[in-house]
Amino acid sequence: MLFNSIQFALFFVVVMAVFYLMPPRLRVWWVLLSSLFFYCFKSVEEPLNEQSNYLFIAIIISWSAGVLMDVIPSKGKLKALRVFFLGAGLLVDFGMLFWFKYTDFFMELIHAPGAGSFNLLMPLGISFFIFTSTGYLFDVYRGKVHAEKNPLYYALFTCFFPCIMSGPIERADHLIPQLRNLHKVKVLDADRMSNGIILIVWGLFAKMVIADRIAMIVDNVYGSYYLYGSVELIFASVCYSIQIYCDFMSYSTIAMGCAKLMGIDVYDNFNAPYLSLSVKEFWRRWHISLSSWLKDYVYIPLGGSRCSKIRKYLNVIITFLVSGLWHGAGLNFILWGGIHGALQVADDITLPARNKLNSLTHAKTDSFGYRFFKGLITFALVNLAWVYFRVTDFHTANEIIIRMFTKPDLWVLFNDGIYNLGLDRKEFNVLFIALIILVVMDLARKKKDKSIGDIMISQPWYFRWTVIIVLLFAILTFGIYGPAFDAANFIYLQF
Repeated sequence: MLFNSIQFALFFVVVMAVFYLMPPRLRVWWVLLSSLFFYCFKSVEEPLNEQSNYLFIAIIISWSAGVLMDVIPSKGKLKALRVFFLGAGLLVDFGMLFWFKYTDFFMELIHAPGAGSFNLLMPLGISFFIFTSTGYLFDVYRGKVHAEKNPLYYALFTCFFPCIMSGPIERADHLIPQLRNLHKVKVLDADRMSNGIILIVWGLFAKMVIADRIAMIVDNVYGSYYLYGSVELIFASVCYSIQIYCDFMSYSTIAMGCAKLMGIDVYDNFNAPYLSLSVKEFWRRWHISLSSWLKDYVYIPLGGSRCSKIRKYLNVIITFLVSGLWHGAGLNFILWGGIHGALQVADDITLPARNKLNSLTHAKTDSFGYRFFKGLITFALVNLAWVYFRVTDFHTANEIIIRMFTKPDLWVLFNDGIYNLGLDRKEFNVLFIALIILVVMDLARKKKDKSIGDIMISQPWYFRWTVIIVLLFAILTFGIYGPAFDAANFIYLQF
């Protein structure tokens, strides 16, 4: 079920109604059953998702490995057993991930004789629930958390329905204690309820009014890139940057809102990433739960920054190559990750020279103009890298970037050619107003360093409900839906 579908709306209303009407001690059972139904349900005609058993395997193996590690002393002769159980759990988890997501890619990469496509049907959300369970195993092994002895709570931690498809990637020490306290959640908490509703409505607005609308431009221009010149291709690339942000941010925001209504706080995955002043800052604000996972379980174990500069830079590159590979089984994703790693290394190497230049020129580094220029350069670099993320074929991606700089067509800015890219003038006006709202919200987010829901909660009740009503009106009036509407997939569901 997609968050922007009628099926999910009906599902969630039923879940919440039963959640608050049933005896509090039974809530954890209800949320677990609801989560399993959410994941396993495919359609009325074919109710069971045939890939669901792999989720159950991941839950059983990682829970068992965690319990076995926890009863073995971390020091002494039996320590090797802890390593064995950790390895066994990781082997099953990453083995499933590799088999379903990367088998065809690596077989093609090594040109294995007679190797054809296995055409494996990848289980939904496999990258997210595998990263959740492997992070848990690492934390138990390191002694950061004790293993969860109750399989009920561990299963819910792994398959909690707001997060299982596209994150955020949760940690055991953050989510499991909240699951244990579901029976304490108050039925009527006006602030929490309005906070959750604001997050859900804002997420739907970002998805249905902005992401799905701007996708029409992206799909049209990228689908026939050879027909367009520099301005149109640059514009379409900027549109894709906005599309993927609004699409993924919307999913994470709706997930936060759904969890909030059940009294649970999940990680906030985005914090105005396109207002960053460097690529390093961008990754502190973009897909925060994945960035922190890679830092804790890849970058730091490799040595982090506690080593020579050459080794540090190598660790950065490796971490971002892993990030690229996690996003997709393709060389374009690996290149995309490598570009971001290289940009961070370049930023660190050139920092002394840039500081010296600022000193010599007496640059006012805290001025609006300086920060705006840095932000513009950061966005341009991130935007160019997104081309390799959007286009799987290297030749096509390179051709698009070359055409951006070699096919001037400034006249499209003055002859209404911009309205022939997928949206007419009216739709452009709707998009423009929606983007102004997005920018205002992101500016508020960056200034307050809080979620949209928390910012709104600090406002008077009549203001927050006015915002909710206005956004709902915008979704119903300008959202991309209708009689022939088929809820558009969220981009990150494929990862």
